[in-house]
Amino acid sequence: MERINLDKNKSYTLAEVVELVQKTLDAVKEESEHCDLQYTPTDVYWLLHDMLRYVNHNVPGEFALRRLEKGTYRVQYRTEEVQRQKASRKLKDDVHRTAAYLEKLTGRRPSWG
Repeated sequence: MERINLDKNKSYTLAEVVELVQKTLDAVKEESEHCDLQYTPTDVYWLLHDMLRYVNHNVPGEFALRRLEKGTYRVQYRTEEVQRQKASRKLKDDVHRTAAYLEKLTGRRPSWG
């Protein structure tokens, strides 16, 4: 296995971390020929999901697995601005849904909805 040296006085970029993770996974892959352990598609999905969740704690925006069709996913990156827009749209939808519900209950639609 190739050596992985981590300097305690250095900060690593995301690209450098990805390279180190790739080296680590390559070493695991080399040794995995001797292992009969099998993983379900669900196990693989959650492994990737949790890895991206960890990455998302340290980067602006968000990486996510997006389902294209059953069993097929793509890693998608959304910037902070896109996240803000999505949250704003969701808030507006919630306000309109609440206003419609109040109108159904009272017969009058609130002025804010």
